[in-house]
Amino acid sequence: MPPSRLKALNVIGLNSGTSMDGIDAALFRISPDNGCTVTNPRLKIEMLASDLYEFEPAFQKRLKSLIAKGQASLNETCRLNVAIAEVFAQAVHQLLKKSKLSTADVDLIGSHGQTIWHAPEYKDFWGVPTRATMQLGDSSVIAARTGLPVISDFRVKDMAYGGQGAPLVAFADEVLFGHDSVASGILNLGGIANITIINAGKATMAFDTGPGNMIMDQAAKVFFNSECDFNGAFAARGKINEAFLNELMQHPYFKLKPPKTTGREDFGKPYTDSLISRIEKEKITPEDALATLTALTAKSIAQSYQDFIAPQVRIKRLILGGGGAENATLKSMLLKYFPDKIELHKHEDFGISTKFKEALLFAILAYTTHFGIANNVPSCTGASRKVSLGTICCP
Repeated sequence: MPPSRLKALNVIGLNSGTSMDGIDAALFRISPDNGCTVTNPRLKIEMLASDLYEFEPAFQKRLKSLIAKGQASLNETCRLNVAIAEVFAQAVHQLLKKSKLSTADVDLIGSHGQTIWHAPEYKDFWGVPTRATMQLGDSSVIAARTGLPVISDFRVKDMAYGGQGAPLVAFADEVLFGHDSVASGILNLGGIANITIINAGKATMAFDTGPGNMIMDQAAKVFFNSECDFNGAFAARGKINEAFLNELMQHPYFKLKPPKTTGREDFGKPYTDSLISRIEKEKITPEDALATLTALTAKSIAQSYQDFIAPQVRIKRLILGGGGAENATLKSMLLKYFPDKIELHKHEDFGISTKFKEALLFAILAYTTHFGIANNVPSCTGASRKVSLGTICCP
């Protein structure tokens, strides 16, 4: 579609990430900006409303348990696909009710759904080579409950063309941060840490570096009965166990060359439980454990930069997003381990809400898919070509 035919739309973005604490729901006004083209979609974005729809505790507990086990019956998988969609639809209605809006004020929904498994590597399955990913939350149900068109299932098309199906955020990072000439790393510190490199206005590389908050959160819960290590306070009281840290840095994922992605399959509860057992067996103090696990996140990010990014481009700044952006201890460790002198910024310094960045991502993907704009970044995902991601489901 020619850029002249692009128009402003009100788009809801929905996402539930690896933390599975609930659904980020936000409504954005997205419109073409000056100089917008199909190949360089410059967009104006205004957040109109936002909300966190929390999962019911029992639902959340069962969801986390199912994904941690890595297996479910066909009946469970089938019904969970619908159950998640029903909850996502409830999140839309709660968002609109709280903001005193109605579905008449919305043009489109972009829903990521809930990732329950991500297997981007090629593997023989019953004699057929496969690579796969699964996000649950049936778009037909969301469309039926809201009366709005829904675009979802964003990852699979990139994977069909040989990509990792992630990180999808590279496209949004290019749109949001590609307006100046400063070489930057857009670092999301969610459950998993991922980085996008923006150079000369383009996303040139993006991949998951490894664990973000996932391991730290689980350790804080076990050792301190705390939801997370708020501001890195527990870690700040501890001392890094260097021998243990060096051993953790031998995880094979850190040696893989990009493009690459990871998740709970590598660094989820089974992995963390094994670390906690080891910590208890060796009588490492809880504070030292949190300091060491925080250092694991920081050092794996810095090592990823040194091994894979610095040989191509030296960045001047890191723009932090996700819950880890509030962790002062993690940020100080990033500066300690990083091989280059860098400035640390937050998304808010650029007028972007960290809390609802991923909801914005899926709103941007839905908007561009609606107009047929290619919105994967092959240099980041490894796909063989640019494609327009997602499946459109009308009510």
